[in-house]
Amino acid sequence: MQFYLVLALLFALLVAVFAVQNTMTVPIAFLFWKFNVSLVLVILGAASFGAICVFLVGMFKNLGVWRKHRELENKNKLLTEKVKELEEKLKKDTEGMKEQSNNEQDAVQADN
Repeated sequence: MQFYLVLALLFALLVAVFAVQNTMTVPIAFLFWKFNVSLVLVILGAASFGAICVFLVGMFKNLGVWRKHRELENKNKLLTEKVKELEEKLKKDTEGMKEQSNNEQDAVQADN
């Protein structure tokens, strides 16, 4: 995680240096609008827009992972409870079988 943060900061620094070195004014045309703006603002604006897009896509991905994680935790909890319930039932059944076996052995010994 720290590696990606360092890499992102390094990339941001390179973009900032590139932007500062390109300070001329350029004409921008978008749909019906036309205006002159500094190339620094165009570069920083495009980089910022790209960073926001990557952030939003990452958030949607993490939201899906978080939801799946929560779903699996709930399923794990239910299955753990089911295992405990079955273990208790098995324990009771085993004790009942032992008692029945002991009673049968006692009956056989009494007959002899």
